[in-house]
Order: sequence, then C-alpha cells, then structure tokens
Amino acid sequence: MAITYDWIFNPLTVKPAEGSLTDVVITVDWRRTATDGQYSADVYGQVSLGPPNPADYTAFADLTKPQVQGWVVGLLTQATVDQYDLALLNNIDNQRNPPVVAMRPPWEN
Repeated sequence: MAITYDWIFNPLTVKPAEGSLTDVVITVDWRRTATDGQYSADVYGQVSLGPPNPADYTAFADLTKPQVQGWVVGLLTQATVDQYDLALLNNIDNQRNPPVVAMRPPWEN
C-alpha cells in the first residue's frame, strides 16, 4: 500500500495586533504524518514567522492550509521535509518488519 503524507497545522499562535494588522500569525505548530493502512508515523515541530508585510498580509480568517504549508516548507526547506519523509518511511517500514523483536525463552512456552 502506498504511503500518504499530510500536514497538520495546529495551533497557530497569533499576535492580536501589530500596527494596523490584527490576528497576525507569529508561530505555527506543525505535524507531518505518514500513513499506510494500519501503520502510521509522525514528526512535529514549530516555526516562528518574521514580521508581516502589510502589502501582502492575509487576514487570519482568509488563511488557507496551502498558504500556511508554504510558510512552513519555506522555513524548513524542501530538503528538510524530504529528510522527515524518509524518516517517516523508515519508521513505517520498521513497524511492518521490525528489525528486533522480543521473544520468550523456549523453556517458558
């Protein structure tokens, strides 16, 4: 089964007012998830955003997931996201085929 990757962004920490702007996002808590049927793995973190540019500011109510994802990926870099995805893939592979297992001694069976 193919692995599906997704982003979850929650919470968004906002500054109620900055100059003439309101509800300015200053921090994004993110989670990158990978799922493959019964197996799943995730990694999470947080990014801090710089000061907003009033010329291209988006009101909080108008933010979209792709926009916030663009901020996060831009700050993490695509190379870092690729490393996270590889780690998630390895985690799921290890769940499918554990490299080490615990076994009861044969005399206790």
